[in-house]
Amino acid sequence: MASSTWEEVEAVQKENKYELSLQGSYVNKRIKNSGLDPHIFELTSLNLLKIAGTPIETISDSLGNLTNLTSLMLENNCLKKLPDSIGNLKSLKFVDISGNKLEALPETFSELVNIQSLNATLNLLTSFPNVSNFKQLAYLYISKNKLKGLPEGVCDPSLTLLSTIEAGDNEIASLPSEISNLVHLIKLDVSSNKLSALPYELSECPKLKEIIITGNNLKDRKLLKLAEHSSKALLNHLSVLLDKERATANGANNKGKKDKKKRGRGNKGEDSDFERDAISVLQFEPEKGLLVTSSPEVVGVRQYIVCCIMRDLDFSKSPNLYKRFIQLQTKLHENVCEKRQGATIATHDLKLVKGPLRYTAMDPATMNLTPLNTAKATTAEALVKELRDEAEAFRREKKRSALSGIHKYLDLLKGKNLLPCLKDAENDIISFPPITNCEKSRICKETKDILVEVTSTVSLDFCKKVMEETLVGSLLLGIGTGGEGGNGEDSNKTPGSDADAAVSAEGPVDTSRMRFPQKLTVEQVKVVDGTGNLRVIYPSRIDLQNPAFDVFRNYE
Repeated sequence: MASSTWEEVEAVQKENKYELSLQGSYVNKRIKNSGLDPHIFELTSLNLLKIAGTPIETISDSLGNLTNLTSLMLENNCLKKLPDSIGNLKSLKFVDISGNKLEALPETFSELVNIQSLNATLNLLTSFPNVSNFKQLAYLYISKNKLKGLPEGVCDPSLTLLSTIEAGDNEIASLPSEISNLVHLIKLDVSSNKLSALPYELSECPKLKEIIITGNNLKDRKLLKLAEHSSKALLNHLSVLLDKERATANGANNKGKKDKKKRGRGNKGEDSDFERDAISVLQFEPEKGLLVTSSPEVVGVRQYIVCCIMRDLDFSKSPNLYKRFIQLQTKLHENVCEKRQGATIATHDLKLVKGPLRYTAMDPATMNLTPLNTAKATTAEALVKELRDEAEAFRREKKRSALSGIHKYLDLLKGKNLLPCLKDAENDIISFPPITNCEKSRICKETKDILVEVTSTVSLDFCKKVMEETLVGSLLLGIGTGGEGGNGEDSNKTPGSDADAAVSAEGPVDTSRMRFPQKLTVEQVKVVDGTGNLRVIYPSRIDLQNPAFDVFRNYE
């Protein structure tokens, strides 16, 4: 390698590293003398590049060569522009360009479709590229710029994971009413801008818990006082104003008697002028209900399990409904399940499962199963070895540590002498969490009743959280008996607009504005320990308490 190559760059190349961090006085001195080492942009295996606190004003267009980057940290430099080639970095998930002198971002920035977190705070931005393609975006930080509005496309209904927008200290004069499309927006900071009013539709952001509006010259001074008291009080006030506005527009004066809380925030059982989505809960019947016994062997391995049954499903409502249900599970595994680190979801065709079930742990050498989508039985030991061999071959071929598919979860089994499994009354294994379901209970488009299983090493509460996400996502997809055409979609509609927009990693959403109300029937499943003591029954009376949908418990 040429003598002009920086030692940090040489180390990355020689040791096959995937991260390069450049900061500090020694780096700054070299940059002032001769600029960045151009060999940096030949390290195409890099996953993370950090250049922080330096005097650089521009980045070479060769940045676009680093197509494996998932993290790009360019904070606290003197950057005045970014190269157009940044659009080539399609794998980027985390971008930090804060603390620079950027006045604009290249239009190609909109092509970074996998961004999850974007920090452009403390720049000189007067405009922002369209962000409607950022379907994975969860965190957007654009405070302390010169923006006159939120980025174009930020209210696109498909941005279902967007939970935080920090846009304080800008020149924003108004917020779009479409902001209510952001079904998982939790925090909105628009402090110290030029707002004279707030859109009443803010009250229809079902997850919004924190809204910061100080430092604005609002005409309705009550809003500022309410905001100082609590975000909830502010949102309730906006809801009242929205109801009045709609009542006036519709000429319906009797709507003034409605509860002050917004649609979707009210108590269950209140009168309403629209039909809501609903989950109907069937009680566990001691003689007929499905019982799961959790054995002592699984304690310390993967001890927590929660189950329930979704009844009377119909995947024939639209051509893509079954596919979207499978995609729902994938999304939940990546997000709320924390890439299966927190929990794992398994689904089984109930008619293929003979109860009662036993959740236990076994020696992998004697644990016989037929993995999903295979016809040949194997042992857990042989399966894990085969997967590890495949993963190692992949690493050698691709020369990188990142894995995909089931191989990503092998590390969850490290150091385990016993492995968890769920067995039916015929002693057949139907699930091997967190790795695979089994062929015996595989679901298909014709499946009518599904046993849902969530296991975890974290807690029962975490299992319940994941289970609720699964049920609500299934409800919104429209796989239950209620609704029409899987959320009103027809065979020509592109999948992913309504139902997919409602599926996410943060929690249940307000569905009151969807065209067709959906219904889902859920039956309780009881889990007991080895001596018959109750561990958990789901869903219990304290579960499914979100006001975004109605819950009818058929045993009350």
